[in-house]
Amino acid sequence: MTRMRVLPANDIARASALEALRQGHLLLFPTETVYGIGGDARNPAVLERLAAAKGRAPDKPFQWLVSDIETARRGSTGWDDRAERLARTFWPGPLTLVVPSGETSIGWRMPRHAWLLELLRAWGGPLAASSANPSGAPPPKNCAEAISLLGEAAALAVDGGAIPPGAASSVAQRTRDGWILLRHGAISEAAIRAVLA
Repeated sequence: MTRMRVLPANDIARASALEALRQGHLLLFPTETVYGIGGDARNPAVLERLAAAKGRAPDKPFQWLVSDIETARRGSTGWDDRAERLARTFWPGPLTLVVPSGETSIGWRMPRHAWLLELLRAWGGPLAASSANPSGAPPPKNCAEAISLLGEAAALAVDGGAIPPGAASSVAQRTRDGWILLRHGAISEAAIRAVLA
């Protein structure tokens, strides 16, 4: 595997990240909540390597990061008016919307981290992502922690500085009976339910 590079979160890192993604590599990168690891969501081999790096079952879905609502809407078979309202209210931001997509479900999120959002816009598609830690371990809040945990799996680490203390993203899922909150996080249950009401 290519020796991992570490770059500050700037335009040079963005260009390097795009090249790494095109070559099917994984990246370590900052979000507004934690440091994440991810790669091309449309590449099955990347998804397998991401699962192996995390130490989780290959069939367990990852979060898909996008730069706009339209990408999530277009990639879902179960996007409804409530998903639209939640996305328009809280995106970009720390809310993941788990919506049916064919025979499975995808957890969509539009992050509120400026560097990452620009990368997603330049990439033009979704990134499959998760927090940069083995399953069950605390997520990293700085680049050095992310590298120590999963650096061997990535070709590039983007250092955006320390992430401020705070909760991970909230996760809401559409079910047959409506919407449920799967994970309490940075956006309160009250705020989510107010939009769903």
